Amino acid sequence: MNARKFLYIPSGLVPVDKLIKLTSRKILLPFYHTISDEPLPHVNHLYTIRNTKQFISDIDFFCSHFEPISLSELFEVVIRQKPLKKPVFHLTFDDGLKGVYSIIAPILEKKSIPATFFLNTQFIDNKELFYRYKIALIISCLECNYEKHNNKLPEIPGVIASNRSSLKQALLQLKYDDLIIIDSFSKNLGLDFDEYLRTEQPYLKSDEVNDLIHRGFTIGSHSVDHPHFKEISLNDQKAQVMNSFTFLMQKFNIETKYFSFPFSDEGVRIEFFDWLYDTENCRLSFGTSGLKDDFNKRHLHRIPVESNAGIAEKIIKSEYLYFVLKSFLNKNEIQRT
Repeated sequence: MNARKFLYIPSGLVPVDKLIKLTSRKILLPFYHTISDEPLPHVNHLYTIRNTKQFISDIDFFCSHFEPISLSELFEVVIRQKPLKKPVFHLTFDDGLKGVYSIIAPILEKKSIPATFFLNTQFIDNKELFYRYKIALIISCLECNYEKHNNKLPEIPGVIASNRSSLKQALLQLKYDDLIIIDSFSKNLGLDFDEYLRTEQPYLKSDEVNDLIHRGFTIGSHSVDHPHFKEISLNDQKAQVMNSFTFLMQKFNIETKYFSFPFSDEGVRIEFFDWLYDTENCRLSFGTSGLKDDFNKRHLHRIPVESNAGIAEKIIKSEYLYFVLKSFLNKNEIQRT
């Protein structure tokens, strides 16, 4: 059990308002991917999918202790040091999945809550499928037909997968550069990712993105096709950002730049951040390390609400308690080189 999960147990005993006062952390940045009342084969096995009822409960909790603000207002608070009268929160959603349009946006509009949607530009209009979503589809298929396919599955280099469980874990370890292996599995299983994109259409369409912009939501970049930045070169990191920003400008006339790291910002060097802010003029960027500080105030860390199936109150409280614990060890700031 990691420290956050351990702190989840006593978190219900401490009022959130006292934790906010104790830590002086008045900005809350929860983030999600999607919301669904039905299983999503391309997401199952990757993270917990929260349903509509859970999401509304989450929102009600946030609003009971924090005031919702827009991303432009968050910029004013963080960069221009606009004083806060009360704690605030801003919601963000990664990957640009269709639930953003069909489920999430209507709920947020009804409650007058602004939000930001970070998009992988290569996936808009269902042109391609994120490699991790391909893996999830493969695992879903194997769970139903493992014995049928077991004798004709390609090997994973350096991995001995002796049963269904070990094969699943091996598949989940595959990376951005392992598309040949991933596509080999899909071929042997008879999975057609293009057909899945056509029939299920898991991503936002261009007209839906335009409508979200028209309705007042903010759109930002989540890279072109979702690599883990610590696994690609500095030049590739820059290309992922530049190309995605260019696409958003040309396709949707988005000039104000915001960026959330795919996966995480782990291992990303200061040189990249300097380029992101100084050359690309990115206003704010976002990681996924919870209540943490970083070397530059433009880079903010969010709390992944999908980290477990628990209620938002305990997830947020455990994050605050974790911050308190780390404070004694002076470990609440990300170290970069």
